[in-house]
Amino acid sequence: MTIKDTENKIGQLFSNTLNITKKENASDLISSFAEEFHKQLASISNTNPNKPAATETSESDTMVEEFKNTLGTKGALTFFQDYNNEKIEKMIEEKKAELMDKLGLGESAQPPLTGNARTEALATLDQMLSDFRKQLMDKLNAENKLDQQNSTLSTFLQKMS
Repeated sequence: MTIKDTENKIGQLFSNTLNITKKENASDLISSFAEEFHKQLASISNTNPNKPAATETSESDTMVEEFKNTLGTKGALTFFQDYNNEKIEKMIEEKKAELMDKLGLGESAQPPLTGNARTEALATLDQMLSDFRKQLMDKLNAENKLDQQNSTLSTFLQKMS
């Protein structure tokens, strides 16, 4: 072994030792930084009671969990159908309020309808709401059928390419 080889070997040993020392110091610095960071977070959450702690669940987290549970128990198809029915019912309630005002059946109608006129107005309201429900269902079914056709077409085009 020559002097040059010995110098290279000693240089490598020093370099390895230096690298190991740097890594240990870096990990000590990182762990001390992490400890200080956690201490600061704890002190901030303790001194500011208006802010929720990081472990508390937010309203959106609760809603997401509720959604997951509902989807898991009902299944995708039933969930989707129920969701669409809820949308339709909401739209019907809005339309009913609008029509009641137009037909003079609302509480604020002056003069309020009575007797035969009220009965005819209620029958008209029921018929109009029934027709509106049919229109919404037809529209929903047409949209679903169109989506299904588009999906089929898309799948077909992907297979062709």
